[in-house]
Amino acid sequence: MSLQNVSTNSDDTTCPSCKGKLVSDLDRGERICSHCAIVIDERFHSANSGNMDFFSTYRESESTNEQTSQMMYHVGLPTLIGKKNVDAFGKQIHGHSEMENLRRLNKFTISNDSKTKNLNKAIREIRRISEMLGISHSVAERASYIYRKALNKKLIRGRSITGIVAATIYIACKDAGILFPIDRVESLHENCSRKNVIHYYKLLLREMKMNTCVSDPAQYVSKISIKARVSGKTERRALEILSQIEGDPGLSGKKPVSLAAASLYLATLQIGEHVTQLRIAVASELTTITIRKRCSEIDQILKQKTNQSSLEEQIEDTISISSETILPENYTNNQENVIINSH
Repeated sequence: MSLQNVSTNSDDTTCPSCKGKLVSDLDRGERICSHCAIVIDERFHSANSGNMDFFSTYRESESTNEQTSQMMYHVGLPTLIGKKNVDAFGKQIHGHSEMENLRRLNKFTISNDSKTKNLNKAIREIRRISEMLGISHSVAERASYIYRKALNKKLIRGRSITGIVAATIYIACKDAGILFPIDRVESLHENCSRKNVIHYYKLLLREMKMNTCVSDPAQYVSKISIKARVSGKTERRALEILSQIEGDPGLSGKKPVSLAAASLYLATLQIGEHVTQLRIAVASELTTITIRKRCSEIDQILKQKTNQSSLEEQIEDTISISSETILPENYTNNQENVIINSH
């Protein structure tokens, strides 16, 4: 109970129990005895009761209002007419239809310009795509933030809103380390193609000077193995293969999911588990030709590493053998001493 919100009540200022002085708490709307702390009256009515009701209504609306979020086209900053039909003094306003018209007019004045309309439509599209793909709210907010920056840079004019939205969601997923296959964007909208999304994705990265982390192929192994019903032993072997070929320049620029699928198929061959290429291809949403190419490339890299390691072992063995046959330094001195003693 703060001192600012406590005032002495002029009417009935004495406590009926101990005859102490009564004080009024404007926050709670109560009259309390300053001596025995008994609550005499709750929700008292005084000359300032209107202001008190207004402050209480404001606090209730403040606690229930939505916080500022990038998923709101106005970020929650403008003043909106509340849902309660009360005035500033807490009095009931009659005429439900008139209040609804005022609320509609208020929203119209806030979102009247073309930029706000574009942003409003884009945020609705981000919500729709996020619900379809099961993306978290934080990733959706990140996508909305990227779209706002693109809109401020005037990169949206003349381009598909759905395509830009899909590209922003793809960037947000990559920043969060979430697997989002770009091939799935074709099912999001009839006018949204994979080619357009890739074009908008590169456009946003170039114009906004953004850097995204490269996906680790090991992240896709578990997902593909679950879909293809592969054993855990094979999955661990696939991770070992990926660790062996990590950082090889011959695989730079290759799709991480294709490397994961190829390593998983090679692991099934090494373990002896009967899994077809078609099953791996369906689980990874790739073609068998892609898996076959990646398998041949990974196999060549593994053979090169094996030959290199075997060559290094042979060199080490040769060095160790030659070091054992080298004569000691004092061998010549010993031989001279032997010859002198014999004479």
